[in-house]
Amino acid sequence: MNLNRDKASRVPKARGRGLTLGRAARAGTLALAVTVALAGCGEITNTVTPKAYTANNITVELAGPPSAYYVGLYAAQALGYFKQTDLNVVFQTPSAGENPLTMVHGGQVFAAISSEPSVFLARNQEMPLVAIGALVRDPLSSISITVPATNPPSGGKGIGGGTSTSTTKTKTTPTATTAAATKTKTTTAATTSTTTTATTTTSTTGTTTGTTTSATTTAPTSTTPTPAQVPTGSAWPAQLQTLLAQASAPTYNGLVVVVRKGTIVNHAGIPRRLIQAIRRGYAAVRRNPKAGVADLIAADPSLAPQKRALVAAVRSLIPHFFPTGTIWGWQSEKNWNAFGTWLFNNKLIANPNAVTDASTNELLQGEGV
Repeated sequence: MNLNRDKASRVPKARGRGLTLGRAARAGTLALAVTVALAGCGEITNTVTPKAYTANNITVELAGPPSAYYVGLYAAQALGYFKQTDLNVVFQTPSAGENPLTMVHGGQVFAAISSEPSVFLARNQEMPLVAIGALVRDPLSSISITVPATNPPSGGKGIGGGTSTSTTKTKTTPTATTAAATKTKTTTAATTSTTTTATTTTSTTGTTTGTTTSATTTAPTSTTPTPAQVPTGSAWPAQLQTLLAQASAPTYNGLVVVVRKGTIVNHAGIPRRLIQAIRRGYAAVRRNPKAGVADLIAADPSLAPQKRALVAAVRSLIPHFFPTGTIWGWQSEKNWNAFGTWLFNNKLIANPNAVTDASTNELLQGEGV
C-alpha cells in the first residue's frame, strides 16, 4: 500500500475525540520532525524533551478486556515508550454493543485493536480503515495456549484461552472410611469468551482416630479457542465462523492495529510513533515475560490471581508476536489479498474495494520515511 508520506509538520486542528491536536502541539511536532529527519527510515526515537502540554492525546480501543494478547501495549505504557515519542495514550475496553472499528471510523477513538476479518467486514460497509501493524500474526483460533495446572483464574480474564485447576482438600470424620469424591471446577477465559470444565478426582482414607487430607493430581492443560470464541469473533456472521473453523480456510492476522486512512494520509507521524512504541513494548515482553505480565496486572489488578497462567500464556504467544523471517508487525499483502478474495468469493463481502489497500507496512520500523 502506498499512502502519502508524513505531513505532521503541517497538522491542522483535528476533529473528534480520538485525537487532540492544536496550536500547542506544533512545538512538539517540530521537535519530532528533527528526530524523524535524523532517524531516516529507521525507528523513531524522541531525543528532545517535549514541552508540557504538547503531547498528542490519543485513545486506543481494545477488542476486549486486558489479557495476554495485549501485554505489549501495557508494557509500552509502563516503560514510558509512548511518552518518549510525545504521545499520551489511553486504552479503553468497549462496552456492550460498542464496535471498536465503528468508533475509529466515527472519530470517537484514534485507533482500535481488531482482527483482519473484522477489518474487511468494516471496509465492506464503506469504512476507510487500514491495518498498520499486526500484534498477532496468526489466527487466534490456531494458537494453543498452555496453562499451569495449579492457579485458578479469578473471574476468568486474561489467559487467552485454557483452563486451570486447583488442589482441593477434604477433611473426614474420625469414625469411618470415606468414599472417593469428585469435585468440578469451572473457569471462564474472557479473552476467548469460552467456558471449559476441568474435573479432578479426590480420594480420601480415614481411620477411627484423627483426620486425613486428600490431594489432587493435576497436569498442565492446553486449549485452542474456536473462531467464535476469540476477541471480535463473536461479532462475525455465523457463516464466517463456520468457514474459518475448516482446515481449508486461508490464514489471516489474528489481531491488528487499525486507524482511519485519512489519519495516515494527513498525520502519518502520529500512527507511526504509536505503532513503533507498541513494537518496543512487545520486544520488552519477549525479553522478560514476567515483567510484562506484572505491567498488565498493574493496569488491571483483578488479574493478579492469574499471574502464573498469564506468564504461561504470554510465553505461548511470543512466537506469534514475533514470527521468524520478518520484522515485528509485518503484514503479508499477498495473504491479505488472498483472504479478502476468499471472503468475496464466499459472498461474505460484496464490495471489491474492501480488499484494496486494507493494510500497510509503511509505518513500521525500517519502512517509510
